[in-house]
Amino acid sequence: MTRRLQKLRQAMKPLGLAAVLFEPGPAMLYLSGVRWGRSERSFVLIVPLAGEPVFVLPAFEEKRARELIHSAAVRLWQEDQNPFAAIAKVLADRGLTAGRIGLEASARFFVFDGLRQQAPQFDYVSVAPARLGLPLA
Repeated sequence: MTRRLQKLRQAMKPLGLAAVLFEPGPAMLYLSGVRWGRSERSFVLIVPLAGEPVFVLPAFEEKRARELIHSAAVRLWQEDQNPFAAIAKVLADRGLTAGRIGLEASARFFVFDGLRQQAPQFDYVSVAPARLGLPLA
């Protein structure tokens, strides 16, 4: 695991976060080296407190994404599927059934809302990059 992920996980503990979700942007780039543009299709990085980070992305973007992703698992969702159900499944597959999930502060509302509808058992909180030990954009 990279030092950056270790630092993030250390910052997650006192905040009581079981996982943190990142959309494309400076924080995702800093943690993973993946530079990706935002669109109406959800492309996220999930970093659980324990276990391997996971990217969840549209299946049609898989080839290009795998050229950039070197240090995390990849889960795909098809155009006719709910991307937030795929994100919720990743959390469940990591053994997360309740607790606090952090969304990096720049995450868009529709991502939060879609995930909240698919996995209402979690307590979702917005977390500024500085509170996660990440540099400011």
